[in-house]
Amino acid sequence: MRHRSGSKNFSRHPDHRRAMLRNMVLNLFEHGRIRTTIQKAKAARPLAERIITYGKKGTLHHRALATEALGSTVAAKAAVKRVFEEYSKRFESRPGGYTRILRLPRTIRQAKADLPRGQGVNRSKFYGTRLGDDSTLVLWELCEAEIRKKEAPKKKTRQRKPKAAAGEAKA
Repeated sequence: MRHRSGSKNFSRHPDHRRAMLRNMVLNLFEHGRIRTTIQKAKAARPLAERIITYGKKGTLHHRALATEALGSTVAAKAAVKRVFEEYSKRFESRPGGYTRILRLPRTIRQAKADLPRGQGVNRSKFYGTRLGDDSTLVLWELCEAEIRKKEAPKKKTRQRKPKAAAGEAKA
C-alpha cells in the first residue's frame, strides 16, 4: 500500500502531467483567467503561486528558478518576464493567495433535438459543466485581475437635417 502519494496523476505519465500543469500556468499568466476542471486548477495552483512569489523576490536566481519551473520556450520566457515586471508590482502588498478558483454555476442544457436546425448553437463559455463528460468546470483567475470588457461596436446614427422654420419658404 502506497501511503502519502504526493499528487493527483490525472491518468498521465509524470512528464505529460508536468507539461499539462506548465501549459495551464502559462495560459493563466497570458490571459489572466482560464476555464478548466476543478481538479486541474487545484493541482496547478501551487505552481502558479510559487512562480509569482519568485517574481516578487525579483533576483536573478529566482528568475532562473521560474524559468526552470515553466520551461525554456519562447512563451515561458515571455510569461516569466511578465511575472517579474507586471505581476510582481501588482501583488507586492499581498502576502499570498494570488489566484482564485470560482465554480461556475450548473445550467440546464437543451436537448440537441430541441435546438433550431441550421443555426450554430451559441453555447456560453461559462457553463458549469463540460459537454463531453459533464465534469465540473471552474474559472481559475489571478486575484486583482485587470478584466477588460469587450467594447460593443458603435452603432451608426443617421444625422438628421435640421427642419426648416415654419415661416421660411422652400427653395
